[in-house]
Amino acid sequence: MQSQKYSFIAFALFSIIFVLLLILNPCSPFHEAFAAPPAFDQVLIYDKKISNQKNDWVQTYGNDSANLRSDHADLLAVDYFSDGKTLDITFWVKSNSENASVYNQPFKKIRYGVLIAIVSLPQNSGYNGANFNYYVEAVNGKWSEHLYQLSSTGTSALIESKTNYTEPFDNPTIGPGYVKLRLNLDSINSPSNYGLSFYTAESFNSSEVRDFTSWVAVPPPIIDILTHPESIVIRQGEKKIIPTEIETPLSSNVTRIAFEYGTNFSSNGLSVSAQRIQPPLFEVEVSPQSPVGVYTVPFEASMLVQTTSSTSPMFNDTVTGIVDPEFQVSKKYPTTGDIIGKGNLTIEVIPPLTVNEEFMAFWNTYGTPIVILGSGAAGVFATFFIEYLKSLKSRRKHK
Repeated sequence: MQSQKYSFIAFALFSIIFVLLLILNPCSPFHEAFAAPPAFDQVLIYDKKISNQKNDWVQTYGNDSANLRSDHADLLAVDYFSDGKTLDITFWVKSNSENASVYNQPFKKIRYGVLIAIVSLPQNSGYNGANFNYYVEAVNGKWSEHLYQLSSTGTSALIESKTNYTEPFDNPTIGPGYVKLRLNLDSINSPSNYGLSFYTAESFNSSEVRDFTSWVAVPPPIIDILTHPESIVIRQGEKKIIPTEIETPLSSNVTRIAFEYGTNFSSNGLSVSAQRIQPPLFEVEVSPQSPVGVYTVPFEASMLVQTTSSTSPMFNDTVTGIVDPEFQVSKKYPTTGDIIGKGNLTIEVIPPLTVNEEFMAFWNTYGTPIVILGSGAAGVFATFFIEYLKSLKSRRKHK
């Protein structure tokens, strides 16, 4: 009986140790199970022009826009946040009224959606970098909701669909100048890092236009900064050029550096400016009157994100030979964007060198060469002096 008791205790201890080892092992499936989408506070982004387009509107198919580009599809801004379980999105559009009749017009569709790129997947996966397409759409006064998974093979798989929404809206929520959506992140496999591009679409008969935002990163990026030297120490009255490396998990391609009040930072005689963007180079200048101390210089950097590369394969559906209209549209999806992260430069200002410190600094730099040159000169002088004494002695001897 006693041996059975000890055997049970030994088995229990072994089981506990085994489970702990599984949890602590970074390759353990427990870590994958516990991985979860990040929760983050509300982020607001403004719509801006796509770099290769003349304006915000993109004609995705057809060539007629006479009955399109209404205020209900003109995207002004988007804000979004997440509790780690759902992604909540608010589209802010130009219209300032609900005006349900706009959504009831025959042959017209209005859509509010978001493209989702999963960072852990290869860059050219999905279609033009988008792995999922989530949207709600109004057709003849009826609302529907769809989530598709996109493939680089030219096909799409329907993940979820809800049709025939009627008021009061469950999802979406429609109000004066806004549309609210909520996506369950479990439906896209709960990614820990992903990119988003929001869009509106309006179609009439066989023509459609869309309004895209550029890609943004989730979670909002944190900048890693490495300066050379690692610690920035500068004396009163000095100027220094500081090479810097700036990167985020998604990109190290810096496209813009800005300080809180413009292109330069200035405080108490300390001035910092970006002399070069890529690779980053900062100029730091301190006046003789700047107080001694540690300064924190906040700045923000824009980093270029690309969802596809130039080696992305061309679409060719060899299975059916039929091109899904949504994939034809997706040729116009934006494939680049800018993520903006905030960082700080830490600069220590110290007093100028004293006379003794200047002499020591001079001696540390040039002391060894001076000693070597002095020793050589002394050796040459000694040689000549000895030869001179020998010569003098010889002359006296022959007198």
